[in-house]
Amino acid sequence: MSDRTLSELSKEELLAEVERLRQESEHLNKVKLAFDAQDQLVRSLVSMGRAATGRLMLRSMLLQTIKVSVKLTAAEESSLFLLDGNGAVTESILARGATIREQRDHLIGKVLNDGLAGWVVRHRQTGRIDDTRTDDRWMTFPNQPYTVGSALCVPILRGKVLLGLLTLTHSEPCHFTPALAELMEMCATQMALALDNARLYMLEHQKQETQPQENEEPEDEQKDLSQVGIFIIADNGKFLYANPRVAQIFGYEFGELVILESILKLVATVNYHKVAEQMQQCFQGFNPVLACQFQGQRKDRRLVTVEAYGTRTKFYGKYVIIGVLSLV
Repeated sequence: MSDRTLSELSKEELLAEVERLRQESEHLNKVKLAFDAQDQLVRSLVSMGRAATGRLMLRSMLLQTIKVSVKLTAAEESSLFLLDGNGAVTESILARGATIREQRDHLIGKVLNDGLAGWVVRHRQTGRIDDTRTDDRWMTFPNQPYTVGSALCVPILRGKVLLGLLTLTHSEPCHFTPALAELMEMCATQMALALDNARLYMLEHQKQETQPQENEEPEDEQKDLSQVGIFIIADNGKFLYANPRVAQIFGYEFGELVILESILKLVATVNYHKVAEQMQQCFQGFNPVLACQFQGQRKDRRLVTVEAYGTRTKFYGKYVIIGVLSLV
């Protein structure tokens, strides 16, 4: 504004000045939100580096990225794909939750080829859909467990390298405004930094696991990530995610595992109440860490000794436990 006082401005000039100040305030607010998101992700990266290793840390960062994004946009559902240098999906969190691997791969392939995510990959820019009923970039799959009226897909870029794709949805049309899209584009830069560091941390951890060190067990006796079960459970004990090793430990097919009523179905009767109580204390916050050893019951009724470790975190506004388990 010039040296003229407000009293010397015309009505039109006053309105223009008010609008300029409003836009400047909105921009500063977006910058603050983006830096707050960066701070939250960096804090998560540091804390997870202390408590988790390898793929568990990377997956935890994916969940934390989704958590921050949902909070900023009030989205109802979300999914996140992590891509390698060839554009192949290496890790994913789907809005519909845990699915059989073949079904998951089919869904991901379709959206990357023909859906909004594929459009974003090809154009390297944010894709916003105000109404999914009138935009042919949106794909609705049979038995989809949620309704989508509008969608926003943001590329997570590190320079010119596409690290991932974040898709947010809402049941109502026109939920994702241009302002929200701009905000998420600002946050995507911070997300790229956190996810890339988590990915590099995982690769370094895997590299160290394959190199025997002095005074350590031989390589074939070490518990690498392939021998560790990774899981995410809701407060009712139901699996939101489980890797194939969890199913293998208990002798189930993956499809059978993810439809179990509760992870407690895998606990032998003698330890059932102990594990149930520790889970409840963890979810209620009395003890944010779940750490126990118990007798697990396989599908064939044989017993196995299992060690579990997990931590409580929020996901979609609800508490979940992210953890690992292995045979003793």
